[in-house]
Amino acid sequence: MIRSSILDPEYNILFPYETFPWRLEVNRDCHNINGIALTVCHFECEEHLQKYLIRYKLKPKDYKVSNREGKSFQFSQKHKKNVSKRFRKGDNRSSSTS
Repeated sequence: MIRSSILDPEYNILFPYETFPWRLEVNRDCHNINGIALTVCHFECEEHLQKYLIRYKLKPKDYKVSNREGKSFQFSQKHKKNVSKRFRKGDNRSSSTS
């Protein structure tokens, strides 16, 4: 463990790594005990944080994001279109007439 005396005292608990400014606390029921988050992750950029949220399908109520510099986080997930909804069963778009 890194000694707290060599770290900046303002960030020594929440942000122990200088190169990882993004902090994620997962507050799902399966990830906490009595309101204390068991899963805490640090990320080096916002893109890696978004990738993690998409991979584990976390909703905004399930996590808390903070940044060392105080930047706000806006989650923007691109939704994939469902192909089966676009084409109906009787639609003949795939067949060609020659």
